[in-house]
Amino acid sequence: MELVILAAVAAFILLRLRSELGNKTGNEPLPPAAGNMHGRHDHSDGMGDDSAGDRPDVIMGDQTVIDLEQNPALRKAYQDIRHADRSFDLNTFMTGAKAAYEMILEAFWKGDKETLREFLDDSVYEQFAGAVDKREADGLVVHNKILDVTEMDIIGAQLIDRTAELTVHFRAELIAVTKDKDGNVVEGNVSDAVEVNDKWTFARDTKSRTPMWTLVATRAG
Repeated sequence: MELVILAAVAAFILLRLRSELGNKTGNEPLPPAAGNMHGRHDHSDGMGDDSAGDRPDVIMGDQTVIDLEQNPALRKAYQDIRHADRSFDLNTFMTGAKAAYEMILEAFWKGDKETLREFLDDSVYEQFAGAVDKREADGLVVHNKILDVTEMDIIGAQLIDRTAELTVHFRAELIAVTKDKDGNVVEGNVSDAVEVNDKWTFARDTKSRTPMWTLVATRAG
């Protein structure tokens, strides 16, 4: 999905993101080792086998990443989500969250609203699409590039009725350059990396047959 000149590369990235986030039918198989934000979702009721062999986040014995979480509020929220959907796994979620962060930003910078529509909820999509439209109307083109996602932490989690929400803090280094229609740099510097901090909230209906996590909120800081 990462928008580049070669269509073949773009197609490869699209497939990669879908393997991380799931897809809108929930029927396509995933590679056994694929990191994905929904983990394994073999049971539409979200109450699959909870044995250690089916849980990739097991550390030792029956202890999981969730059990070892030191923040009581987060641990309780994770347990609530796991109870609603036994396939929920933090490790695979975080792998998918990183992929989503990088690829959604790339789509936004390139003005790919079709991709944004697929992975954003209505309100977030309207914000992103509006910014794309304004940028295009002003004749501006961004040439941004993520150098590295240096830090990722879950800073909030909750289960509201049957909807799981996880908020992730991303710290990243990127090159941010904006050019006008004549190719002149109007903002940024190709030589200087900048640090950005974003907080993104992803949500998923734990009882849905669709394994998709959707971006429902963003904020800086």
